[in-house]
Amino acid sequence: MNNILVVDDEKHITFILRELLEEAGYRVFEAGKGNEAIKIIKSENIDVVLLDFKLPDISGEEVLKKIKSINERIKVIIITAFADIKKAVSCMKYGAYDYLTKPFNNNEIVFVVQKAIKECNLENEVINLRKLLLHNRISKNMLGESPSIKKIISQIELVAPTDVSVFIEGETGSGKEVVAKLIHNLSKREKAPFVAVDCGAIPENLFESEMFGHEKGAFTGAIKTVIGKFEQADKGTLFLDEIGELTNEYQAKLLRVIEEKEFYRVGGIKKIEVKCRIICATNINISQSISEKKFRADLYYRFSAGIIKIPPLRERKEEII
Repeated sequence: MNNILVVDDEKHITFILRELLEEAGYRVFEAGKGNEAIKIIKSENIDVVLLDFKLPDISGEEVLKKIKSINERIKVIIITAFADIKKAVSCMKYGAYDYLTKPFNNNEIVFVVQKAIKECNLENEVINLRKLLLHNRISKNMLGESPSIKKIISQIELVAPTDVSVFIEGETGSGKEVVAKLIHNLSKREKAPFVAVDCGAIPENLFESEMFGHEKGAFTGAIKTVIGKFEQADKGTLFLDEIGELTNEYQAKLLRVIEEKEFYRVGGIKKIEVKCRIICATNINISQSISEKKFRADLYYRFSAGIIKIPPLRERKEEII
C-alpha cells in the first residue's frame, strides 16, 4: 500500500483529503505544520505529499526543499489558493511534482495522486531491477556463500554506484584488486580508465614524478613532459595498492591531492585538476600502523565511508572447494 502525507493546518481540508484518498486505497498521514511533516517524512516511507503552500510555522517552499533533501524521489503536490499560483509554479524548479488550487476538485486530486503514485512505483521497479542486475554482476565475480562474502557483496553494491573513496584491507592474495576492479566496472566510471599503482614498488625519489608527472627539463633526464598516474586516471579510478608502504611525507601529499583534487607536475607552474575516484588497498594491520604512527589517521578516515575488509580463505574454510 502506498503512503500519502497530507500537510494542511485546516482540519476540514485534511479530513476531506483523508476520506478521499483512503477510499482510493491509500494509507494517509496528516500534519498541520511544516516541522511536523518533516518528522513524519523522516520516520515513515512516504510516496506522495499533498502540501499546503501556507503553513503556520514555515513556508510550503521551505518544507518542499527539506523533503527533497531527505528523499528526492518523494512526489510533492502543492495545494495553494488561486492568488498564489505564481509562487506554486515557482516551486516546480525546487522539485514539486504538480500543484492544485483551492477550492479543488475531488476527481482532480485523485487523478493527480494516482499519476504520481504510478511514477513512484515505476521508479521503484527500475531501482529494484538495477539492484538485481548489480547483484548478479557482483556474484559472477565474487564466489562464496559465507556471511563475510555476502557482507562484502552488500558493501560493493552500496559503494559502487557512488563516488565515495574506498579503502580495502586484506592479506596478500585475498582479492583486493579484484574487488577494486569490480567497484570500478560497476560504477558510472566503467568506461573511463582504471589505473593501478603498486605504491610499494615506486622508489621514493620517483614518487612525485610517478604520481603527479613532470615537465620537460624538471630534472636531469626529463627530456619530455610526462603525465602522472593521477592524470592518467582522470574521470576514472585510481587504485593505490599497498598504500601502507608509503612514508608519512608521501601520505600527506596524497591526502592533499585527494582533498583538493588538484596538484602541480614536478617542475610545473600550472595547476592540474583531476576528477578521479580513489580506491586504496593494504595488506598491513592498518589499526596497528595508525597506533604506531606509521600511517596517517586523517588519510585513513578520509575513506571512512567505504572501508571493505576481505577475510583470508582460512577464515571461511567452507569455501575452499
